[in-house]
Amino acid sequence: MSIFRKRRTAPRRRIFESVTAAPPTRDQDEQRQRRRTHRIVVYTGTFDLTAEVEAVLSPLAARPEIARYPQVVSELTVAVHEAVLDLGRLLAERDARRRTADLADDTRGRATDLIVAARPRPACPTIDRDALVSGSWSSDLVEHAAPLTEPLRAYLAAALPPGATGRAASVSERVVDALRPLDRAAADAARRLDRLEATRAASVPDLPDDLRRLNATQTELDALGIVVGGAR
Repeated sequence: MSIFRKRRTAPRRRIFESVTAAPPTRDQDEQRQRRRTHRIVVYTGTFDLTAEVEAVLSPLAARPEIARYPQVVSELTVAVHEAVLDLGRLLAERDARRRTADLADDTRGRATDLIVAARPRPACPTIDRDALVSGSWSSDLVEHAAPLTEPLRAYLAAALPPGATGRAASVSERVVDALRPLDRAAADAARRLDRLEATRAASVPDLPDDLRRLNATQTELDALGIVVGGAR
């Protein structure tokens, strides 16, 4: 018998273990931050477009001063509408591929193009002054995107992930591309509101939220004998 104890060696880790490990699960808030910082984002069938648009707009909708700047809301409206159009095209392309699957190769491409070009497109929402003052403008824009939520969820659930589609962009990547302009519009709106309010603060007294939502001017308050913080 040997007087030396046999040295134990740790089991070797298989090379493929790190390759086949499941990707980390990230919630939609974390995915949004990754998208805004241009990191890799993988959307699956858990993605909720309605919740996403609401999350992008809610910080701006919570700022009562936005009612004073209809142009800011108008730019956000256009950004949401463009995202809806882009995602609508994505879904129309899927539908066209299904409808033309049995056609001959020499006619399938033309038929697909015609179906996609003829797809119905929703009108851009109109945000009126009542919606601005009440703050319901953001709900109107969320509702504008809502009809695409379930079809998009189903498409993402069935689609190949990024990196598995060759040179073509994956469905997840196209969703990211459709949402990034909305991210930029929201960031631009926040910065613009900050600048406008900083300028306004130098000449206009600090108003209660109810007066700010009504876009009250100092001239109107003076004419009515209203003093902020008390009554005459």
